[in-house]
Amino acid sequence: MSHSRGLKIASFNVWHGLAGRGWLRFREFESQDRREDRFAETLRVLRELEPDVLLLQELNPVSVRGKKLMSVLGGEFTGRVDQSGLKFFMHGLPLNLATGLGILLRGSIRPAREREDVRKIPEFRRLSGGTGFSGETLSLHLDEQRYAQFKSIWHQRLGRLLIVNTHLHHGFERFPPLMKLLEIAREDQRISHSHYEQLLAFLDASRTRRLFETDRLLEVVHAQTANHDGIIIGGDFNSTPDGAAYKAILADGFRDLFTDESPTWDPIANFENHRIQRDVGFDFPLPNFGNSEFVQIYRAFDQQPRRIDFLFAKGSLVRPSAVSRFGFVNPKNGLAPSDHFGLMATFEEPA
Repeated sequence: MSHSRGLKIASFNVWHGLAGRGWLRFREFESQDRREDRFAETLRVLRELEPDVLLLQELNPVSVRGKKLMSVLGGEFTGRVDQSGLKFFMHGLPLNLATGLGILLRGSIRPAREREDVRKIPEFRRLSGGTGFSGETLSLHLDEQRYAQFKSIWHQRLGRLLIVNTHLHHGFERFPPLMKLLEIAREDQRISHSHYEQLLAFLDASRTRRLFETDRLLEVVHAQTANHDGIIIGGDFNSTPDGAAYKAILADGFRDLFTDESPTWDPIANFENHRIQRDVGFDFPLPNFGNSEFVQIYRAFDQQPRRIDFLFAKGSLVRPSAVSRFGFVNPKNGLAPSDHFGLMATFEEPA
């Protein structure tokens, strides 16, 4: 474990391995054995890194993965299901869907004591989704739900810290590399102008939804800012630095802690996990208008490495001593723990 006055905060999308949609079961990219081997690799990597605060996305099922994390890594786990479907006392459909977020606090890190003069922090907030609710025991929703988790902790040197974990909407927006592919296809008449214009509306809807989710998240943050010395927002934003959510967070005064442009979504360096997705076929959240060219464009864009996972900070957390990626392919077994790479910020005690 890190020094009592040091601090390590990591964020990692551990990849549930589910493909698209389904009623009885969601389609799966891999066998159960391989998925369990990947999670074992995740636990091995995290044991080596020894983060004090761990923000996780795509834990499936949340409660089972949370118990395993505590048994192997120790600490205090809080989970929040964001996608579960129709469930009544944990029975229902889809059978293999109870995925969501988790925060693990380890070592000497514990939730900060609540103060009577401070507005109570919600454990979570739903950021978007239609009518209904999600949960592992009880769930009633047929659409994509998105949440954020909030946790207040105390650190001897850095003070009272607000920890935020989230996973935003997964649709594409007008990212420049995607637009370039679409414009070339339109010029070559592989896609029609009318379908191109219709698609822009879908891209803009994804942008609007993610921006709305960001605003909802920041509402909670703003209510707590004066009561905290530092704030960190981590997670899978499904958006690049060209996206609206990223720009909105920076405009709010947050700093992107990972100044390296290295991707966290990298189908080249993380070849095998992404090859599986290509072979099985991922259901892209965009229309194809009955034209396979659109699917090929989406695939071509999705194979481009990019940064979509972030750690943003304010206050006492803006100057980590190091920020690095993790979760690379293990040369001993050929496994990478996820289709994402994680990020960890280290705050060392001054010499």
